[in-house]
Amino acid sequence: MASVLIVGGAGYVGSAVAAHLIDRGDRVWVLDDLSTGHRSLLLDPVVREEHFVEARAGNRPALEAIFRHCAEKEKRPIDVVLHFAAKSLVGESVKFPELYRENNVDQTRLLLDAMVAHGVKRFVFSSTAAVYGDPGDREIDEDLEKNPINPYGETKLEAERLLAAYGEKHGLRAIALRYFNAAGAEDGGRVGEIHDPETHLIPNVLAAGLAGRPVSIFGDDYPTPDGTCVRDYVHVSDLAQAHAAAADRMLAEAPGTAGFEAFNLGSAAGYSVKEVVAEAERVLGNKIAVRVEPRRPGDPAKLVAIADRARKTLGFVPRPDALASILKTALAWEKKKQAPKKAVFLDRDGTLNFDPGYLSDHEKFELIPGVPAALKRLADAGYLLVVVSNQSGVGRGKIEIPQLRRIHAKLDRLLAGEGVRIHHYALCFHHPDEDCECRKPKPKLVLDAAAKYRIDLARSFMVGDKLSDVECGRNAGVGGSFLVGSGYGAEEVKLLPSPDGVYFPDLAAVADRILGGKSK
Repeated sequence: MASVLIVGGAGYVGSAVAAHLIDRGDRVWVLDDLSTGHRSLLLDPVVREEHFVEARAGNRPALEAIFRHCAEKEKRPIDVVLHFAAKSLVGESVKFPELYRENNVDQTRLLLDAMVAHGVKRFVFSSTAAVYGDPGDREIDEDLEKNPINPYGETKLEAERLLAAYGEKHGLRAIALRYFNAAGAEDGGRVGEIHDPETHLIPNVLAAGLAGRPVSIFGDDYPTPDGTCVRDYVHVSDLAQAHAAAADRMLAEAPGTAGFEAFNLGSAAGYSVKEVVAEAERVLGNKIAVRVEPRRPGDPAKLVAIADRARKTLGFVPRPDALASILKTALAWEKKKQAPKKAVFLDRDGTLNFDPGYLSDHEKFELIPGVPAALKRLADAGYLLVVVSNQSGVGRGKIEIPQLRRIHAKLDRLLAGEGVRIHHYALCFHHPDEDCECRKPKPKLVLDAAAKYRIDLARSFMVGDKLSDVECGRNAGVGGSFLVGSGYGAEEVKLLPSPDGVYFPDLAAVADRILGGKSK
């Protein structure tokens, strides 16, 4: 079991790799600034709360805190760093080359410096086929000349050269994985693409097909058989296995081994944009209208991998039905994203756990009896569980964010033992005097969560131990708002004109109400 730090682990590929490593028993930490990543993609509650640090890739204090904690407190130093954090939009890189250099090169250098300072010497780098530029019809193996045609590819190539230089100067052992077009959803259906805006072809094609609207393709005058760009698509779960294999290769080597290697990761099969659309039509069972737009700057006509080196050295074997499998898993993920969901929005203190007042010590966190079983019934009935909590103790200086995270990590662990997961924490940290927009009874926290997770508020419910919780739910337009007798509820109910249909003794009784009939 390895101790692994995944930088950019809340993104698309990074979270799929995290899921794979956790499944096989590795100890995983994640550092991500969440500029494009999503904490919800971190499936393990310990990783999501205790082993997660929100920071940029080169944030020296954050990195040092992780390295020291693992080495000194856990006695499990980080064995290997996997680096995914990068800006990766070709067109954007053409417009903002300096932004890409700062993010993709400078931040990588800072990350490497922190690693070297703490004796962490193994590094797996998420690179790209863009380092090759536009090779025309030439076969792309790792020895092909590197001639990137856009700043994205240039910055990735420069980062690779950094790795080689750090190997010579500092004894770094690094492997760069140059993958072609990552696509599809993780085989378990737990992780997939969430981009805003979405720029990748396959999710855009599927979303257009499901919605019955045209999809934009960029250029149909390339020197390819049908005039559209040809790409090599590799399934994200195959990429996850390749990253694990790269880490294992270095971990099996003698201590002190240094040097740099690069491997292509692709299926060796190229598909044009029009061929992808046609296959998507077959999977969907309906036609997809195409709108041809001008070429995007920096797009090469054809990129198809030769990945023989990865096959021989890493045991990388991409699935033979790559495009069909990619589209099948991506379609299931797209439907999952688009499906309207129902949720139960839950106050925390006094509703889920005993409320000692400004709870700051996770050791004192204690669930109210019956809560896990009630939550499991709701989750099993298809309700997302969303905690909506005013945490003014932060604004008052009585609670620190790391303390709050430890509390929620404990809550996650306690519920995980019952097979229950809190899907999202919506929290207001402001002092009441700040008159913010997110403090209950204002509905912003509920509305934001509903927009993020496509929640149908009319089919959802709010539960709390204060009338401000009930009012928040009503302000948000949920199907029903309920007051529980735990916490402050036994006193708050006295302020209601009538408790009928609103007040229930505990969460178990609320679950009976939700699951047994319609809200009034």
